[in-house]
Amino acid sequence: MKKKIFIQILLLLLILLLFLFIYQKYFKEIPERKNQTIKKENIKSENKLINITYESIDGAGRKYIINAETGTLDDDKPEIIYMSDVRAKIILLDKSVIYINSLKAEYNNVNYDTKFENNIRLRFLENEIHCDNLNIFFKDNLLEAYKNLTYKNLDIIMKADKVEIDLLTKNSRIFNFNENKVQIKKKSNGNN
Repeated sequence: MKKKIFIQILLLLLILLLFLFIYQKYFKEIPERKNQTIKKENIKSENKLINITYESIDGAGRKYIINAETGTLDDDKPEIIYMSDVRAKIILLDKSVIYINSLKAEYNNVNYDTKFENNIRLRFLENEIHCDNLNIFFKDNLLEAYKNLTYKNLDIIMKADKVEIDLLTKNSRIFNFNENKVQIKKKSNGNN
């Protein structure tokens, strides 16, 4: 009988020690040094995100994936995320893919609209666009690229002011606001 009580007491002590260890390790708050608290507040106030990915499917069934090295949340507009080193792709209904790379982007995580900036490269099938600004408006099924825009495909290289692409029909409209600025070059073999 004494042996049985001894084993029970020993097991009870072991369980209490285990609970104490878990509490100390995971639940007890350790006072932080003031220096560490300041760093923590700075991180919180900046709302920094690292290696972020958002995936969404819009009402039409297109899939949109956007990745960024870093992101910053806007305190005044919580739906806006300012991203840097951005890679995005839009998978259209026919499974063709539009690839977009840029240095910066402003992403709306409610309606998925995105404004890309700086050193933008868009690739779609045999088409390629380089520009400084590119906006995607999913509600309007519209992608617009503008400012320092160069459009390339298998046959031509063209400088224009603005290109609009309908995301449903994939039809493109090219705008030149000053007719004297239109530059179209036919590609020669081996030159891009």
